[in-house]
Amino acid sequence: MNKKTVILASLVIFYFVIHLWQLTLLPVFADESIYIRWAQLAIDNWSQYLFFPLNDGKTPLFIWTLIPFQFIFSDQLFAARFVSVLVGLLQLFMTKAIVKELGGRTKAQWLSVFLVSILPFWYMYHRFALMDAMMCLCISMVIFGSIKMIQFKKNDVVIAPIWIAITGIALGLGIWTKLPAVFVIPALPFFVFLPSKWVKTTALKQLIAIGLSIFLGLVIFLSLKISPSFAQLFRRSSDFAFPIGEVLFQGKWRQTLPSIPTYLLYFFSYLTWPVIFLSFAGVFSKKNRRVTFVFLTVIASFSGFFFLFGRVVYSRYFLPLALPFTVLTVLNAQVLFDKYFTQQQSVSKKIIAATVTTFLFGSIVSQSFQTILPSLMDSNAVPYVSSDREQYLTTWSSGIGISETVSYIHQQSLKQSIAVATEGRFGTLPDGLLLYFHRRDLNQIYIEGTAQYPVRSLPDFFIKRAKLFDQSILVVNSDRMQMQLNSSKLISEYCRAFNGSCLQIWDITQEVKAAP
Repeated sequence: MNKKTVILASLVIFYFVIHLWQLTLLPVFADESIYIRWAQLAIDNWSQYLFFPLNDGKTPLFIWTLIPFQFIFSDQLFAARFVSVLVGLLQLFMTKAIVKELGGRTKAQWLSVFLVSILPFWYMYHRFALMDAMMCLCISMVIFGSIKMIQFKKNDVVIAPIWIAITGIALGLGIWTKLPAVFVIPALPFFVFLPSKWVKTTALKQLIAIGLSIFLGLVIFLSLKISPSFAQLFRRSSDFAFPIGEVLFQGKWRQTLPSIPTYLLYFFSYLTWPVIFLSFAGVFSKKNRRVTFVFLTVIASFSGFFFLFGRVVYSRYFLPLALPFTVLTVLNAQVLFDKYFTQQQSVSKKIIAATVTTFLFGSIVSQSFQTILPSLMDSNAVPYVSSDREQYLTTWSSGIGISETVSYIHQQSLKQSIAVATEGRFGTLPDGLLLYFHRRDLNQIYIEGTAQYPVRSLPDFFIKRAKLFDQSILVVNSDRMQMQLNSSKLISEYCRAFNGSCLQIWDITQEVKAAP
């Protein structure tokens, strides 16, 4: 076994250890519960639910990918998150390949693999059952294919049709995973500026090749029209973005642009400040100036939409930008290493360079493990930005208390039949409960969302069926509970950190039996 194989195997083992260990320590998040339930519904009735995500404005590829793993693992949440772990493994190799294609030597390639393993942005979302990591992998393949298409030999461009096809397919799959993959398209023509030798005729051939791959990607996306639900795909776009007319002509930009400092905080928090610093250092490097310019267009293209039109923007929406930042960091670090360590420099300069390098990469590792270690031991201590802390830890979207509630329902069902009402209609409740009972005996269990938040009463459709069960309970978040029940009927509650709401279990058996 040669040295390169040993290093690669060691990095892969390291990646799996820190990603698979305590993979389900953080309880299920609302969006995860929805995606898992969609996958389970497709398993039960594929003809009805295969394209069901389109009705909620989501493309279905990630949901389909979850399906086989629901059969492999008994823990449904682990099964779904394992998909993202595998996506992250592929991301390691794809990032390494991009760095190699751009002139990164072996050590730079290994460094890129290490950074993808530990940087908080990568690490967190390779442990969530969310669409963003898979979309990022597809975008990485698009960027790799675009780089391959602009290479030329003997003063002429040689474009293999296979790379046009691969790039187009990757783009199509990216959009099939999540619609914002289209935001990388405006940056792709700028890849013609990557080669040091640039002539109009060559650039024209390259632009045509890139244009063909974009066309192919859009054709693949539009093939979703085979589903009648395609018309619903953009129905919820206004929930997340302001219309173009409102932003450009009605002054909504005054509302969106002030949020940019908040978005920039996402990068400094999850990519670390040395990565941001090293990424932009390429502007001052003659060797990496072209690469830096092209990758900054990717960053501007993808983030610009959210900066200008974003109504609701969370950190995970920017995950694809972790790729250009990681690649630029590695390539610029290589240039600095070549300048101060491989050329003839005085001892004093080498000492200063070594000190600066140690400080920068020590800061990256230190800040990264401030996320990794809590993720493995105490998810409440993970240094999320405020909007993520609310989503994952403190509000209704957090799954804290879900596994305990599932255990309670299961134990009760061994003794008697039990009907479960929950707030809402989908999401953490009731999907967070239902996903754990998929393909299991439900003769003793009935779980139904009330479609209410806050919960003020029990719906007739639930009462009518719950009367047939021995016990009835209500699972609800404390800040959404407005039914008047005696405190003695509170069976359990699981309170979230940072003064967040509690997930409560109420005994409503008497209320159900007494209802007309």
